[in-house]
Amino acid sequence: MKIASNGFATIWLFILTLFVATTLQARGLSTSLGEVVVENLQVGQTYSLKQLANLHLTVTNNCDDSVALKMDILSPDSTELKKGSRPIPDITWLKLSQGSFVLGPNEIALSDITLSIPDENQYLGKKYQVTIWSHTVGLPGRAMSLGLGLKSRIIFTTDTARAPANKIVKSSDASVELVLKPENMFLDDVEPGKMYDPEAQKGSVLTVSNHSGHEQLLRLRSLTVGNSVTALTEGYEDAPDASYLKFSENEFVLPPFGTKEVRVYLDFSRRTEYCDRRFMFVIHAYVVGEKVSAGVYSRVYASVK
Repeated sequence: MKIASNGFATIWLFILTLFVATTLQARGLSTSLGEVVVENLQVGQTYSLKQLANLHLTVTNNCDDSVALKMDILSPDSTELKKGSRPIPDITWLKLSQGSFVLGPNEIALSDITLSIPDENQYLGKKYQVTIWSHTVGLPGRAMSLGLGLKSRIIFTTDTARAPANKIVKSSDASVELVLKPENMFLDDVEPGKMYDPEAQKGSVLTVSNHSGHEQLLRLRSLTVGNSVTALTEGYEDAPDASYLKFSENEFVLPPFGTKEVRVYLDFSRRTEYCDRRFMFVIHAYVVGEKVSAGVYSRVYASVK
């Protein structure tokens, strides 16, 4: 991202957008890292996500027994590519500080992520995607039970030109410190053609909290599951139209450690084909106006009568 300054100098910045699915789960495993999008990186540089945004890959064992966990770096296939990206040319560009763990119940595996881009002109102005597959493997001396696994993805773009060495940004004091509550909102007996107000019906409101020590400009938007990085919950269909889910406010400022309640409304079109079906929406809250922007998810489950 190039920002002109005083008509003379050019300041080179990166933009890091963290779409972090709140507790992305696969049966007995969960992780806070769903998708990371890093823009305008420089070729010939190595970047640490820990330095960029205090971000690690963490995976929690939610099982009652110990598990062996492995983190593999994969090149995505064509069905997994998002946002116009292409597969990373070489998975060795991405490194994990640790890739194998043995976790007891409720224990957490933590690995730092670094990304190195070769110093070659052919990689200028590109958008790439790479996948990290966190999955269980057999423990020594124990029969392998049903395997568990989940995927996180990293999408990054390279700048179209090389920046002067003194303008390359490789660290930030930003961190992922947004919280949405509830993580899951269940709306029953939704009637097509009528506005459903969860606060009036069930006393449910959305709470957005800024756990950072500085003021944040936040936005809310509704997404279909297909346009998010979370997975569709069994027993539900993807929302037919994300615009059916609305908010009392879409943009607001939260002070340091501030919290705000936002009313959520659901307004399904009056179409009989939606009756007796269950749909899933995704709420995305994210920071705007920062070099490093963090986002989190909450899920809304609507049962239409």
